[in-house]
Amino acid sequence: MTHEQKKQVREALIRYVGTYQSQAEAAATLDAVSPSTISQITDHNWEMLSDGIWYNVARQVGFYCGTWQAADTSAHLLLRILFNDAQHYGMAYGIAIGHGMGKTFTAAKYARENANVIYVTGSESYNRKTFLKAVLCAVGIEVDGTAPAMLKQLVSVIKEKEQPLLVIDDAHKLKDRVLLLLVLLANSVAGVAGIIMMGDATMRMRIIEGMRLQRPGFDEIYKTIGRRFITLNYLSTGDVPAVCRANGIHDEDTINYITDMSNNSLHTATSLIVQHTQQSMAA
Repeated sequence: MTHEQKKQVREALIRYVGTYQSQAEAAATLDAVSPSTISQITDHNWEMLSDGIWYNVARQVGFYCGTWQAADTSAHLLLRILFNDAQHYGMAYGIAIGHGMGKTFTAAKYARENANVIYVTGSESYNRKTFLKAVLCAVGIEVDGTAPAMLKQLVSVIKEKEQPLLVIDDAHKLKDRVLLLLVLLANSVAGVAGIIMMGDATMRMRIIEGMRLQRPGFDEIYKTIGRRFITLNYLSTGDVPAVCRANGIHDEDTINYITDMSNNSLHTATSLIVQHTQQSMAA
């Protein structure tokens, strides 16, 4: 990874950390990234960090470094279809997707490549006000007011855009009151903007159980996303090999090894691919 790319990863990481209350809280949302690693990158103290660490951070904070190529995995293809459908037809979707399937990589890549896409990562620390502040920040507006005033401003900004799409990643981390706020937002921009509420399997279970227990607002949440969740729990057999080949690995024994060791996670597969590439370059 070049020095210029590292500077851009640093900027993306700073933006990512800025949506949380502390570096420790931000680090807790990232795989294999410690608070000390975040500090090393943000403080330009990165001489001892391997390219593997850089690629791992870049992928999770939504920076596409250009050397990593996307592959047409099952999740990548499905998510892009859903994002495109939601954006162009003002649809709302709830997506429950397994860990390590590349949802964040795909969502961040789609947001970079398409106009008027607002991408926000959920956090347990968000209340209604801080969530709205994060979404407004994602559209380039820094404001601090009451939650109703911020919601009104956000709705106005979204309605001014052509075919806008709001993608909420890790929505399972949001508190109930914030999820209910999403319903208000979705109702306010219905037919104008697409809404993607994307999280892990626990999000689907939580909302279904909330309806069963008749908890206030949960039926409305389910209604907003069309009374269904689109689910994808596991990688297909061709996903890891596709990522390997897209990133320059064509030896079948190596591909089989990475597939076997990936443990149904593209996060692990990515690390193994980078490790193999580094070893090949050093040989």
